[in-house]
Amino acid sequence: MSFFSKNWRITVIIIAAIAAGCFVLEHFVGYNPVSVAVNTIASPIKSGCAYIAHSIESARDFIWDMRAYKEDNKRLEAEIIKLKQEVRDVSAYKEENEELEKLLQLKSSTGDYSSVAASVISYSQSDWYRAIEINKGTMSGINVGCAVITPEGVVGTVTEAGPSYAIVTTILDKSSVVGIKVSRTGGTGLVEGDDKLAEDLKCKLSFLDRNSQIIVGDVIETSGSGGMYPPELVIGTVVNVSANSAGALNYAEIDPAVDFAKLNHVLVIVGTKR
Repeated sequence: MSFFSKNWRITVIIIAAIAAGCFVLEHFVGYNPVSVAVNTIASPIKSGCAYIAHSIESARDFIWDMRAYKEDNKRLEAEIIKLKQEVRDVSAYKEENEELEKLLQLKSSTGDYSSVAASVISYSQSDWYRAIEINKGTMSGINVGCAVITPEGVVGTVTEAGPSYAIVTTILDKSSVVGIKVSRTGGTGLVEGDDKLAEDLKCKLSFLDRNSQIIVGDVIETSGSGGMYPPELVIGTVVNVSANSAGALNYAEIDPAVDFAKLNHVLVIVGTKR
């Protein structure tokens, strides 16, 4: 048998004596060597456990904070997108109001003519710049031959009309002919559509009277002849002049005042007031 098995009584007595001694010291002196030894050994372990627990708690808080940040970011991104859309809507409403106000002013300035405001609803499926469709027709007094204009200038002529729609052929189409005058000189002529020039969104001035000169930068207006268009509506500006060997005008390229890619509202001249 081992030493401790044979002398267990002695072992118990020694342990009891140590315990009694520690009790006496703690009672009279306030010092317990066993407790101090245990705390000394356990203190680093407690510190390590506390550090690990704190680290775990910090990691948990970080994860929760990150989730909260992500949710906040998603919410803020959604709010930003919404605000941007609202800004775009406000800008669009503002532009539309300004455009309609200009159209109303144009309607007032053509006081001798009866007119109807209409909205553009589609472009030609082939060459979009040659024809547009508007949302009003014969029920509003619009018929074939009516002139179509905007505050910027001349758009074209109605070539087809139904009860609630109309097709407008623009001045870029080769079938279009408009009587004009040169604002600077008063010289008269014709502006026509041209297939090649139309690809660059331009038309041509031809048949200018012989006594008139024309230069780049000249403004071309409607002459009012024929009664289709009111006089002095801007058609466009001369951007190139082509002459023959004798110096006579062949044709001049006209850059239209109307931006055909951004047509939203137009004014249709339906007749003269009596």
